Amino acid sequence: MSLESIQDFIRQHLGLNAGTYGNDLWRELLAKRISTVGDRSPEDYLARLHNDETELHTLTSLITINETYFYRESQHLKLLTERLCPERLAHRAADGPVRLLSVGCSTGEEPYSILMALRERYGELADQLFEIQARDVDRAALEHARAGVYGRFSFRALSPQLQERYFSAVDTNHFQIDERLRRQVCFQPLNLLAADYPPALAGQDVIFFRNVSIYFDAPTRRRVLERLKTLLVPGGYLIVGISETLANDFGILALRECDGVFLFINESPVMGAPPVARTLAGTERTDRARDAGRTPPARPRESRPGVPASGDSRRPPPDMSSHPQTIRRRSDPERSRTEYALIPATRAQPPAQDAPDGPAADAIHDEALALAQSERHQAALERLEPLCVAPQPRPRDLVLKAHLLFEMNRTPNAMALAHRVLEIDHWNLEALLLLGRSAQRQGRTTEAIGFLRRAIYHRPESWPAHFQLAEVYHATGQAQLAQREYRVVLRQLEREAGPPDPMAALIGAPDLALGDLRQLCQIRLTRLEASD
Repeated sequence: MSLESIQDFIRQHLGLNAGTYGNDLWRELLAKRISTVGDRSPEDYLARLHNDETELHTLTSLITINETYFYRESQHLKLLTERLCPERLAHRAADGPVRLLSVGCSTGEEPYSILMALRERYGELADQLFEIQARDVDRAALEHARAGVYGRFSFRALSPQLQERYFSAVDTNHFQIDERLRRQVCFQPLNLLAADYPPALAGQDVIFFRNVSIYFDAPTRRRVLERLKTLLVPGGYLIVGISETLANDFGILALRECDGVFLFINESPVMGAPPVARTLAGTERTDRARDAGRTPPARPRESRPGVPASGDSRRPPPDMSSHPQTIRRRSDPERSRTEYALIPATRAQPPAQDAPDGPAADAIHDEALALAQSERHQAALERLEPLCVAPQPRPRDLVLKAHLLFEMNRTPNAMALAHRVLEIDHWNLEALLLLGRSAQRQGRTTEAIGFLRRAIYHRPESWPAHFQLAEVYHATGQAQLAQREYRVVLRQLEREAGPPDPMAALIGAPDLALGDLRQLCQIRLTRLEASD
């Protein structure tokens, strides 16, 4: 018997697989563990796992990477305290607390971060208003969490003020969280693939399920999502890691967006439509109006294609514009006309098709792209124009033309053309990148961030999108967010298996070779870290 049988056992009993961190690493860990416990063969060790629960927990600790820190993905904490908790408090039963669950809590940084964020917003009333439970399959990690002692690396995203307020020094390099906060979080073991979940977990208002599903394959993710749905109250929320959104969008829970953050909601059939279902375009318009300190004007009903001007029983009341919006799942081919109104307003158009001359059109596009890369913008524009005036122009031709217009300082024309591309392909990466750069050039920071977050939501592996977002954060003084995005760019460039997509690279970082880009990110990251 080979080590694969042990891996199959782990996958079946814990849902964990080696795909994320590499099969060779798992094989090395397993072989070392078999030698450590003194078993003579993989067969002997597999028999041990079947009969020794303690060894199974020890192995779990070895093969899971407890990489976490305080205030990780802090935008989720802001969303929780500013939007979700006020809503759930208004809907809670009698005097019962709002219930929050951290699944895959690891060594406790996540649930303690949640509690700190709630205390910052609600003071000591948070102890009565909220109930926080934390679960993980790794029992050694849970013991660490209960002790609440952390090294300096866990504080890399936490402000010194919060560290001083909620922690006391144990020694030079270790700090313990306040005892009152430790008492407030209930840490217990949970195997997400267990036949039954503890009944006490039912009735959760918000579940944090962040950076856990990276260990699971798609069937396991679906199975776990179906189980977690049963723990949520109607209208309750599930929050996953920023890079995990698409991988968990099975239609089990409704995907929403609020303040540029994506999350899932447990919508009951009896609930009908959400209180407000805003379009992405409406979100940007509202954000711009809020930045200008005025109330956004109402959007005319007739401007929404596919939605009747009257008699729409799903029309939201005007005083709930802060509620998360519904996002259409791209994998669903069948949608009602009303649901299609929840994506940006579009004109009815047939799908884009290749120009009639196929290979000849590709050759023209490649020539125009080469001219653009050589900064011969006018020549590229003239070469590309026949493709853009075709009866059904291709998105890639239009977005290249939009880039050329942008580089020629014809920003309004470039933006109009990029929006036209989005009418054909709602998630076109290059169009979103170009709109992000255009909005930033015009000083509309909120709008720029919105376009770039949409790009990252659809293509989290796109380093040009992360780079542009880092540049926006850097330019606006949002140092911690900029650092995070520059780190993502550097990691993704390290993993780049082949040449970058030329269009995305041209639009996202037009003046930089990859070597220069790496150096720029590293320099800016070093300076930002030094200024913290």
